[in-house]
Amino acid sequence: MNFPNFPIGARALVRNLFLAGVVALGAGHGQAAETDFPKQPVTIIVPFAPGGSLDATARVLAEKLRDLLGQPVLVVNRPGAGSAVGARYVAQAKPDGYTLFIASGSAFGFLNLIVPNFEYQLKDYAPLGGVAVYTSLFAVNSSAQVKTLPELVKLANDRPGGLSFCTTGVSGLNHLQLEMFKGLVKSKTGTALNVIHVPYNGVAPALTGLRAGEVQACALPYSSIVRNFEGHDIHNIAVQRRERLKAMPQVGTTGEQGYPEMDDNEQLVTLSAPAGTPANVIAKLEAALQTAMKDADIVRKLNDLDVQPTFVGSSDARKWLEKDVAKFSKVIKASGLAMQQ
Repeated sequence: MNFPNFPIGARALVRNLFLAGVVALGAGHGQAAETDFPKQPVTIIVPFAPGGSLDATARVLAEKLRDLLGQPVLVVNRPGAGSAVGARYVAQAKPDGYTLFIASGSAFGFLNLIVPNFEYQLKDYAPLGGVAVYTSLFAVNSSAQVKTLPELVKLANDRPGGLSFCTTGVSGLNHLQLEMFKGLVKSKTGTALNVIHVPYNGVAPALTGLRAGEVQACALPYSSIVRNFEGHDIHNIAVQRRERLKAMPQVGTTGEQGYPEMDDNEQLVTLSAPAGTPANVIAKLEAALQTAMKDADIVRKLNDLDVQPTFVGSSDARKWLEKDVAKFSKVIKASGLAMQQ
């Protein structure tokens, strides 16, 4: 671009102003495209097989988000490697808001410590917000005849060969909760908790094993099926939260029984996008989630799934996840579950 009749200084000034206008025009065009989001279907990736609570939660949300966003919202299951398959898929997806990740808890933020060749961390995701809270509890087979955590510790340490203690899978959240409990018992009593970890592949087989007496105790996520067996084959002896559950008011919290460090072990169910997703796209998705969680029908459906509906904004959701990742990363390293790097 030449300006032959302009002085050299003026030519430079005009050229710079022209280029600045081109840049501004391009930026404005890009911003307009993002403002039009969404222009195609949005996909929510569930990192587990169909049929579980997280899958059901995703489908309840997808139905409402479809109406709010004006586009189909698809739920796709990508199970495997303790949620690493789904988490990797989302981290590698184009950061445009069309591929989202639903997770119960913060595992995708510390999978890099326990899953071979998983290179992603919390920084690789952009939380949109939290929509529900899942609670975990400690339960025992009725034959154990214990009603509190101190009684459970005494039973384990008095039992020759130790107490069989189940979880819903190796390196899963319930396993980490058991390892955390073991560490706390040792720090408070000076004696290691005498338990044998028995991992099952999910809630249903773990509950079956507990009811049958294959194991004496278990860390489980709260659900109606666990509640319904209370007082029959199993006893729920502690909930890992600050307040008792309304559905089981007779069951004390971990803090009430001497382990307040475990009161914050509730899992926040979050939706996230890949890191780098435009801020205004994240804001639109966050606003849609907030509106969805004000819908009485959505709240009722989530309550029916035995989850606790809530809404936590993107900033607070990230803080919740960061706190969880820091806590469980310490547990993983202290327990020896961390891979040899």
